[in-house]
Amino acid sequence: MQEKIIEIIVYILSEIRNSKHISEIDLKRLNKDGYTEAEINTAFAWILSKIETGEKLLSDPSFTLKSHRFFHNAEKNILTTEAMGYLIQMKELRIISDTEEEQIIDKVLLAGYQKAGVEEIKLILSTLLFDSEDNSSPLNRLVLLNNETIN
Repeated sequence: MQEKIIEIIVYILSEIRNSKHISEIDLKRLNKDGYTEAEINTAFAWILSKIETGEKLLSDPSFTLKSHRFFHNAEKNILTTEAMGYLIQMKELRIISDTEEEQIIDKVLLAGYQKAGVEEIKLILSTLLFDSEDNSSPLNRLVLLNNETIN
């Protein structure tokens, strides 16, 4: 379920970056694509919690990162091209920080994957974002049951 929430977060932030207002995002499309109300609500709650803590997820669209990380040959041998592109997208959407990108790459290398694709990155990313050691963090309480909603 957590990987699906990340997919929704990426969709929402991409739509906002494409100059759509949050109220203009087509939530029916998400339902048609098989996402549940709980998953959609959790994604919105995650975005709102990041904004409330002062993170600039929704900054000026003309903002560009000053640098990009180059992948080492060892990383290129394990990560698929799609996985590397996905990591870059996660950073540009500000879903992950530089440090979190390094943590994900480290976990991929340590996990012993022969080849890690987008699905493996999503799995590691979901554990990083939603399974924090800090139990007092409000982000740990965001994964909702299917019958819960956020008001």
